[in-house]
Amino acid sequence: MSTDHSASSQALGYVYQFDRATYRLFQSGVDVVEIGVEDIDDVSVHLDNGVILEQDKSTVNSGSPLSDRSVALWKTLHIWAEMILDAPSIIDTTEFHLATNGSLSAKCLARRINRATDKESTKVICRELRDMIPSLREDLIPFGKTLSILSDEQLCNLIIKISVFDKLSAKFGGNIEELQALRVFEPGMKVGLFDQMNGWVKRKIRELVETGKQPRITRADFDKELQGLFRKVTVARLSAIIEPFDMDVDISQYESHGFVKQLDWISVNEDVIREAILDFLHAQDTRLKWSDNNVVSETALQQYEKDLKKCWETASRRAYRQHFPTDELKGQECLDLTLEQNTFIHNEIMPKSISCGNFHTLAHFIDDQDPVIGWHPNFKSFSKGSPKS
Repeated sequence: MSTDHSASSQALGYVYQFDRATYRLFQSGVDVVEIGVEDIDDVSVHLDNGVILEQDKSTVNSGSPLSDRSVALWKTLHIWAEMILDAPSIIDTTEFHLATNGSLSAKCLARRINRATDKESTKVICRELRDMIPSLREDLIPFGKTLSILSDEQLCNLIIKISVFDKLSAKFGGNIEELQALRVFEPGMKVGLFDQMNGWVKRKIRELVETGKQPRITRADFDKELQGLFRKVTVARLSAIIEPFDMDVDISQYESHGFVKQLDWISVNEDVIREAILDFLHAQDTRLKWSDNNVVSETALQQYEKDLKKCWETASRRAYRQHFPTDELKGQECLDLTLEQNTFIHNEIMPKSISCGNFHTLAHFIDDQDPVIGWHPNFKSFSKGSPKS
């Protein structure tokens, strides 16, 4: 008995649109206002100053639904051409994305359209499309007619605005490992969080349609829902495990420590050094408690350290390009700019003493271990044994 897969393929395609919309919402930056599903295109990304229209093409095998004479490709071009014919000015503020979970061959038409990024290459594709139109099979003729109505200038402007993406995960609409919002979570937790937000997106779109509203989800609403979900899945808040630290410490025991030497190199006063030592010890003690209680994975801590290094890199660039009379003052500015920044684990803001203590941990060094970050512009050479060390 033969099976008609057309209905199931349509269902998978519809599901894929929600996967892509959810992925886009996770991926969205501050310039994204809202994202629509089955609104003005399969998925539409509404920006402060424009829009991205996305057509999604799902396939149940590893092949490509975007062959040179496929319905998927020509219908997509037809849809976008109709939009331009109805409102020619949209080309100025619109990008056109074609996304598939299938795999494109290196020389296929869709791939060549994606590579057309200047006037000459778009003219080549324009001529190729016009040459193909007379020989299209019957079911593609209406799509070809729409393209033929566009002027050469309009068709070239459309082609240069098209981006084509293939091999986008059929499960998540993209690579879930690349979503920064989920970077600190274990793989299984990432999948769970994505699936829960995907379900929320579907319910939200259904609610909007049933109440006669546009099927668009604002980035603010998505972020609010996601933050609420983060709070639910974090069983024990990290700050609840951060205990008061014994301040009765003999500071003199730490004078030879690498992170203390770094502070000496920029000539900070004794109060700053004492506070740094206490923060360093507090951070070390807290990290042990987190590990003992299994509330922070090693993966999350490694990501946290990467985030700390990025904070320092930004601060050091700002400090070192300022016109201070001495390198010591540049180093003090670098220290201040770094330590004033908030840091996060599992999307929870860390107390200042923990943030500062972990920065000093990265600044620490011993004979066989170089510092990851530093304050003085020449901290790397100093740590290797210059006279100032």
